[in-house]
Amino acid sequence: ARLTDKSQEEIQQLCVNHSNVWSILCILNVLHSLVDISNIKKQLEAISGGVDPNTVSGDFGKLSFYKMLGYFSLVGLLRVHSLLGDYYQAIKVLEPIEIHKKSAYSHIPACQISTSYYVGFA
Repeated sequence: ARLTDKSQEEIQQLCVNHSNVWSILCILNVLHSLVDISNIKKQLEAISGGVDPNTVSGDFGKLSFYKMLGYFSLVGLLRVHSLLGDYYQAIKVLEPIEIHKKSAYSHIPACQISTSYYVGFA
């Protein structure tokens, strides 16, 4: 998995066959797709409105895996937009998340630290 363990030929093959891995459009497309599939924005808005999130979750959003995936995709979008210098969009992505309140996702320290860092940076 490390580049130091790979031969020059293997590195060249990785670059040729997978040239779009670091394409920003592909990354944004994947993250937005995960957010859309999970319906996490609607679920977070329902939670803040005092409504049962399962009423708006859809087929995939009812599964905890997709809820988590959608939530962390929002944090990923925050990070990507911050690194691109689009600070307005970075903050806009997190609108449905109430950062100052304790949530089901706040027990993951790496996510909390990353979110706080990039919100402060943006």
